[in-house]
Amino acid sequence: MNSEGIKHEINTKSCVEEDWLNNWKQYFNPIEVGEKILIRPTWRDKYDPKGRIVLNLDPGLAFGTGTHETTRLCIKAIEKYIKPGDKMLDVGCGSGILSVAGILLGAQSAIGVDIDEMAVKTSVENAKLNCVDDRYTAVCGNLTDKIDGKFDIIAANIVADAIIMLSADVSRFMTDDTVYITSGIIDSRADDVKNALKNDFTIIDETTEKGWYCIVFKKAV
Repeated sequence: MNSEGIKHEINTKSCVEEDWLNNWKQYFNPIEVGEKILIRPTWRDKYDPKGRIVLNLDPGLAFGTGTHETTRLCIKAIEKYIKPGDKMLDVGCGSGILSVAGILLGAQSAIGVDIDEMAVKTSVENAKLNCVDDRYTAVCGNLTDKIDGKFDIIAANIVADAIIMLSADVSRFMTDDTVYITSGIIDSRADDVKNALKNDFTIIDETTEKGWYCIVFKKAV
């Protein structure tokens, strides 16, 4: 501005340092999800479970608090389709909220996988908070590259492109009765996911909330 001859003045002020990593917690209160689950942030002591199953959660920096539409849609789908004794796979587990919910709702065991080591660690801690760590295994990996076996419930709350990539290989972890729950799909990409999976999978359920989709599949027969 000096070179252009523009009159100006520069002022500097000090900003008060705040705990940005923790300030958001004041806005995170217990949340009822579906018919059975109440998500309780660990720093909230006063709450009424109203007969619901309490899922204690400290997400840290990992995705999955229950405040996002996709997480709630997935938990509702898990509640609808989970059966006692089911084995669950949670791809992109984040905080571990879906795996923990699955076990609390009756799953025999759950494996959570995430590419982020911090998310993997956080998911283990949340399993311990809910006393289900003996039935939960966390793996750091890319989608299913370190996974073996068959599962009754597979949940993937990620993004459309990752779901399409995962779905090219996920059938080898499924039986004919496996329920495949996908979310993290913005409305503008829902048709892309459906078209990519239509030859190998059948849609058995579909729910939306505020522009986000949860699409539930089974293997095509």
